[in-house]
Amino acid sequence: MTAPAGGDPGSGDAGSRAFGPLSLVADPTFQKLWTIGVLMGAMRWLELLAVGVWVFDLTGSPLLVALMTMLRMLPMALFGTVTGVIADRIDRKLLLVLSLSLMCGTAAVLGLSAWMGTLAIWQVGLGAFLSGLGWSTDFPVRRTILGESVGRERLGPAMSMDSASNNATRMIGPIAGGGLYASVGMVGVYVIASAVYASAVVLAVLVVYRAAAREPRPFALFGEIRDGFAYLRRSRALLGHLGVTVIVNLFAFPYAAMVPVVGEQTFRADPLRIGLLLSVEGAGAFVGAMLIAFMAAPERFRRIYLYGSALFIACVFGFSLVTDYGLALAILAVGGFGIAGFASMQSAIMFSEAPPEIRSRLMGILSVCIGAGPLGVLHVGWLADWLGGSMALTVISLEGLVALALLVVAVPELRRG
Repeated sequence: MTAPAGGDPGSGDAGSRAFGPLSLVADPTFQKLWTIGVLMGAMRWLELLAVGVWVFDLTGSPLLVALMTMLRMLPMALFGTVTGVIADRIDRKLLLVLSLSLMCGTAAVLGLSAWMGTLAIWQVGLGAFLSGLGWSTDFPVRRTILGESVGRERLGPAMSMDSASNNATRMIGPIAGGGLYASVGMVGVYVIASAVYASAVVLAVLVVYRAAAREPRPFALFGEIRDGFAYLRRSRALLGHLGVTVIVNLFAFPYAAMVPVVGEQTFRADPLRIGLLLSVEGAGAFVGAMLIAFMAAPERFRRIYLYGSALFIACVFGFSLVTDYGLALAILAVGGFGIAGFASMQSAIMFSEAPPEIRSRLMGILSVCIGAGPLGVLHVGWLADWLGGSMALTVISLEGLVALALLVVAVPELRRG
């Protein structure tokens, strides 16, 4: 493959001839990578909602619902750093194709098992883990390719638009998952997922990408991982950035695993209305991310990231306290704006401050921090078995707000820029 015109391959200058979010729409490489992100995100949320409802209907156990979500998130914690090192050494495009193929094959096998009437919880759990393994490559592979392809001048808008599309899938995926599960069961969910992942594989094959030339050096997995952590130790701001990521993934995002539980326990909602709870949050996040893409200046990235994180955790706390379904929808829509600030800036800050030669490694470390989520999911699942879904969310969100306040005191650089 040849590099895109306009700059050295993988140098971050490929997209420098035109600026702003609208110029990205005409960029063929961005179009394909953006579309792959949309398809992956939609299937992630579709499967998450359908699996959660299926497991809760079958077992009545909030802990098992949380366990399914944990299995999907666990590979990011286990393999994110390793994936980052590998992505710095071999063809990122090949890794992207292989990861999408794994997700496609997993959904197809589970769909066949559901059609045969043999689908079991252990199979769904294994499928969640394998799909999570494919998802764990998103930051060090797909988003790194995207960042290198669009150029530094368009990095903020590109990451914001990618985040906006991911949040749009939070509108479509959960409500589609609830509707599909209610109408055609797990067979339809997995068949559609396998077809969508197959489309993403085709797009990945068509992506034109060649990374910048790297200086030859011996491959030393643990040594290269140490190099990444050594760089982070010299940057308090980036360490604080990763700390925010850990806190949000430990104490805020696990709320999604409890939505099927809270939906049934508190609101007596059917699968479609449970899906709407997650979808309305995605709608708020989509609007917020698009505003950031068009309006946010680079010097405000860190403040957007911090304040968005705080708003999201606060809205999880508010959601945990209400018993009115309409009010819950409104709170989650506002929480979506917080997610937009967090998710849009999470990749942009790390990518823009990482030296190119260790960029995938640092993005892999970011994935590991995101992978802290399984501990939060187990925590909220255990609390929900003991206290109920809503009270469990009250506890974890309060823990998150306290942890975030302590981090800001310890790392004041988070408030600067």
